[in-house]
Amino acid sequence: MSPLREIALVVERELVRNLRSAKGLVLAGICVLGGVGTTLVTLSAQGRIGSKFGAESVHSMREEAIAQVYGKEIGKALAGMPEVLFVLMSGTLALAALLAVFVGFDTVAGDLQHRAVRYWTVRTRRSSYFVGKYVGMFAVASAMTLLMNLVCWVVILAKSSIPVSDVVVWGFRLWLVTLPVSAAWCALVVFFSGLFRTPILALLTSAFAWLVLLVTYGIGRASDNDSITWVHPSGFDRLLLSPSPDKFGLGLLASGLFAALFLGAALLLFQQRDA
Repeated sequence: MSPLREIALVVERELVRNLRSAKGLVLAGICVLGGVGTTLVTLSAQGRIGSKFGAESVHSMREEAIAQVYGKEIGKALAGMPEVLFVLMSGTLALAALLAVFVGFDTVAGDLQHRAVRYWTVRTRRSSYFVGKYVGMFAVASAMTLLMNLVCWVVILAKSSIPVSDVVVWGFRLWLVTLPVSAAWCALVVFFSGLFRTPILALLTSAFAWLVLLVTYGIGRASDNDSITWVHPSGFDRLLLSPSPDKFGLGLLASGLFAALFLGAALLLFQQRDA
């Protein structure tokens, strides 16, 4: 059997296992409810601001607010975007890390705990098994964020006068921006999941690593020390949102290198251990 076929079988199993499980359904439900709640609150605030200041003033305020966070280039490029979609994207970026942790903490550790890897690796290569686990985790997390965004887009269309074309084009574009960041977080979590035989240890370690990176990112932004903010994958949005093809490509490269680093290290350690 070819490695690609082996990877496809592992991915298929991960999709079925996660999307049919109680954990997967609960996580998907939380994502949708949280997204809808945030969308309704943002639409209400957006309506009050629009009626008070007018469309032109809101456009200028939006551009200035985005420029404060991402710079003038991105602020100008995203000034025509509805605020609710930007908030939805920001929430999806924050959710990407937590989804990776809760979806993937047991993706390898669960099999190690019960020695199930021995049965897998009789029929599949260890490399195929591990890559399949990672791709499956990423696919599940991406499916959940897409579901959340789709439901929120329907709510936006039902509760506002934002044109359908704006919701679809901007919404899909901003969701795509979150995918490289999600891929990076999934690689970090699968790294910790492959280190432990006990899933709860993998969960706690992944959550601790997420917290450390978040605090480091916050310290870097507060102190204007950009060099340490790049350890946090969600910070790659500064590149991925850029209208410049060079910066966008650099964002993809940064996300890919982050994912490759942890996935490669995890695979190397996994191949050397007695599973």
